[in-house]
Amino acid sequence: MRQSTAEHTRQTFLRVQERQGQSRRRKGPHCERPLTQEELLREAKITEELNLRSLETYERLEADKKKQVHKKRKCPGPIITYHSVTVPLVGEPGLKEENVDIEGLDPAPSASTLTPHAGPGPVNPPARCSRTFITFSDDATFEEWFPQGRPPKVPVREVCPVTHRPALYRDPVTDIPYATARAFKIIREAYKKYITAHGLPPTASALGPGPPPPEPLPGSGPRALRQKIIIK
Repeated sequence: MRQSTAEHTRQTFLRVQERQGQSRRRKGPHCERPLTQEELLREAKITEELNLRSLETYERLEADKKKQVHKKRKCPGPIITYHSVTVPLVGEPGLKEENVDIEGLDPAPSASTLTPHAGPGPVNPPARCSRTFITFSDDATFEEWFPQGRPPKVPVREVCPVTHRPALYRDPVTDIPYATARAFKIIREAYKKYITAHGLPPTASALGPGPPPPEPLPGSGPRALRQKIIIK
């Protein structure tokens, strides 16, 4: 290596070190000045105001979100609710066999003792069925959809005065209920005796040669135009 080249390299290295030293002296040590108590209080006040504004904004957004989520639509007027669910099917309880212990007799071997114990098999899930519930919000709506009419009148069961059994027919002449053909003949004989003793009623017609066919009891009340005869 030439001596001039080595000298040039040494001079370059010295110049670089000198420049770095000048730069350090120019900048000086890097240190921050500690803040005074007044400056710290002003900075804390500014930070507090920023935090309060951020908190108010957050609370307002949360309140708007709750109003949107929990706001339910109110339906005015009566409401009919339809609800369908599945429930376990409850069957009728079966008869449980009772084991009777008789002294002196050995119990018969059961199927579990004759056959080896098998492992746990697949368990079938319990049967389920559907149930539907219809709920009305008030009684007026229920009565509107399911009106309760007047209860049907129970027909008065008339009794035959001769046999004291339920009457199935009614005599068209005397308007007396009867149950059997024998009772009909007795009623007609009593009617003949009444005519013989008191005469023919004004609204009654003459008797024919034979007894007319029996008539079923009508659904309406007794005929008011016919004269009734009490048979004792």
